[in-house]
Amino acid sequence: MAAPAPHGTQTLTEHHWAPERHGRITSLCDETVASTPGIRSLSHFGNGILDFVVCRTDRRPLGALIGDLGDERDEESLPGSRLLLSTQDIGVLLQPLGTGELMRTVVSNREGCLWGGRVKPGEYLAAVTDTADGADAMDTSMNALVTRIRREVHRLSDELPGGDSTAKPGLSAVDGGRMPLRVDFGTAATPEPAYEERLRALWLGHVNTTDLQYAAYYRDWTLVCAGDVFESDDLGPKFLSVSVRARRTAYRELSRSLRGHLIRLADALGLVAPAQAGRPAVERLVLDVQEGAVYLVWTSSREFLVGVTLDQTQVANADAQLQRLAGAVRGVTEPPR
Repeated sequence: MAAPAPHGTQTLTEHHWAPERHGRITSLCDETVASTPGIRSLSHFGNGILDFVVCRTDRRPLGALIGDLGDERDEESLPGSRLLLSTQDIGVLLQPLGTGELMRTVVSNREGCLWGGRVKPGEYLAAVTDTADGADAMDTSMNALVTRIRREVHRLSDELPGGDSTAKPGLSAVDGGRMPLRVDFGTAATPEPAYEERLRALWLGHVNTTDLQYAAYYRDWTLVCAGDVFESDDLGPKFLSVSVRARRTAYRELSRSLRGHLIRLADALGLVAPAQAGRPAVERLVLDVQEGAVYLVWTSSREFLVGVTLDQTQVANADAQLQRLAGAVRGVTEPPR
């Protein structure tokens, strides 16, 4: 059933979805799409089943990319559905970290972005943008939408998806050297003192106890270097159930484990935003859990960085800090072997 709306959007519902019983959720979703031009479509799922899709009426058909499925709801919801299926498995990988459930996933490249999130157990949203500059606005709007549905419909507390916009970011340096920054070099690093010192200086300038508390640099899925401030006294309460050593090991194992899942994420993103030739299929991945987030940012088709924050209020700030570190790493030339 298609229900036209007055702002250039259309709501396509499944039979089991009763607007008279669930109208507030439907109207909040429609309002979000209408007020965020970058959102191509938004899908609502309950217990793994599609409930409805809100989409823009001026969008180009997806059939040319994914093939004609015979149902507009199925075509529009397919990228988000595949994203949410992938996040179920990724959520299992994150459980040993002891930082809570995966509640928001963002996967993007220069052509578009997919957003997937948990409103509460059994209720999920997915959103799509197929414009290069639509990702940030969609992310902001979808985070706000989840919070509104939780508060206004379910009377639940705010889990701060995307972090707290009022939180102050960390210092650009590790507090005059008083915070213990540990940097380890992997087998992909060239053992040249000047090169290692340049990388160490970058980690000193970006990794801190406030927002970005861990960052690792990989080339061809092999570690170049990893640094963290996990041994700081300020972070002591974060390691009551998972030790510093275990957490360092877990993040390295997570980086390796995500390699196979990224193929599925790239396939989902490719349905709406095929990568440019010579560019990574996925250029940014955010895994936002209840206590912080894990980020992956590609600096080239061979190289990427992993970042971590353990503070939910600092999720946006840590994301921005890792982006700055990634930009700086691009300027560090590997010495000849």
